[in-house]
Amino acid sequence: MFTKIYLKNYKSLIELKVDLLKKKNEAKKLVLVYGENGVGKSNFASAFLTLRESLQTMSVRIAIDKFLNDGKKNLNMPDDVFVEMVTKKMRDTESIIKNCKTINEQGNMVLEFEFLLGDKSGIYRLEYDSSRIVKEKLDYVLSKNKTNVFDITAECIKINKNMFVDSEYEKEITALIKKYFGKHTLLSILVHEKEENAEGYVQERVNQGIFDVLGFFMTMSTKVKTGNRGERGSMGVSHEILTDLECGEIDISERDELEKAENVVNEFFTLAYADIKEAYYKTEIVDDKISYELYFKKLIYGKIIDVSYTAESTGTLQLLTVLPFLLMCVEGTTVVIDEVDTGIHDLLINNILTNIISALEGQLIVTTHNTMLLDSEIDPSYIYTFMVDRDANKTLEPITVYEDRAHPNLNYRARYLKGMYGGTPISRDIDFVELHDLLD
Repeated sequence: MFTKIYLKNYKSLIELKVDLLKKKNEAKKLVLVYGENGVGKSNFASAFLTLRESLQTMSVRIAIDKFLNDGKKNLNMPDDVFVEMVTKKMRDTESIIKNCKTINEQGNMVLEFEFLLGDKSGIYRLEYDSSRIVKEKLDYVLSKNKTNVFDITAECIKINKNMFVDSEYEKEITALIKKYFGKHTLLSILVHEKEENAEGYVQERVNQGIFDVLGFFMTMSTKVKTGNRGERGSMGVSHEILTDLECGEIDISERDELEKAENVVNEFFTLAYADIKEAYYKTEIVDDKISYELYFKKLIYGKIIDVSYTAESTGTLQLLTVLPFLLMCVEGTTVVIDEVDTGIHDLLINNILTNIISALEGQLIVTTHNTMLLDSEIDPSYIYTFMVDRDANKTLEPITVYEDRAHPNLNYRARYLKGMYGGTPISRDIDFVELHDLLD
């Protein structure tokens, strides 16, 4: 779980430190982030996606190069169109810098993540200038105590002797660092090595602690809003079918997985909606493949009607995409969801989040505008708001830091709406008649 985040020159966040510790060596399992529109909530959520993307730059670049060298003859697509298509989903280092570094800032972009894996703590730091990675550093436990695992710059490569089990493989990786550092991190090199080599080859040659860290980062799931009303993200799922709950095609051998998914969707939606009596998949088998589509049996004007998911509301479709993420943080991974409440009724999202707390084995970090959650049973120390001072400096802290003492009858929602914790929009009355007259 993440315990502290430090961002510098990252999008609209010039310098931001966020403490997610509940108490010493205990991370908060749930974090709710509030703030006015445009303050940086999505950018904060996006930082976790950038971390995930930084681990895949080597894989992305090689996939692009392979296409340009071998595969483009099979696709009727210009090179630049293909590269753009790939990097929209998985960014290389150049794209990360272009899309994430604060506009017109000369200083380096820094992303630093402190985390806990069991009782072991670690810190991972990435630093970029305007064109390349200039520093990568990891502190973690390789044997008994936390130590510096590696500290890499263009000028110096420092690697702890306990990081590698195989000295020859250490030489191979060091050579790859010298060749690729600036464009790819050491962790991205290891991710690619693991993908390209036989099962267990890399794990046998590298300290298990490194793969604990990689596993933590790679199984993280993120769902982030983008400026063009789209979404970007990644999902680290243990059941592949969770990425396609609405419809898809699977091998007939995976029928049991489809039945499990159907049971989950049915249980969730019949509890969440009074008018949904059953959720099920319509299936068709062709050539050892099962194609499936989600349907709901809904009570409409006294009759049970079968309705395809394609005819459902924005809120229902949002819940379909959010459900797998919620299951993953119950399973034990970290999940970050931007604007979790989009299209979903306040009471329903309130019920979902208050119900999930006791089941969380991982960590759930969400941004939201739903102020009803401030009146819920959620621990107020889990609720964070962006505060912006007169010089536009931003802080993100739990609302409890603004109170001298906690009180069971304290109305946090009323105090938030009065602006006592920041995070609320400040605007003057808008004369819409005058606005319309400006068109004349």
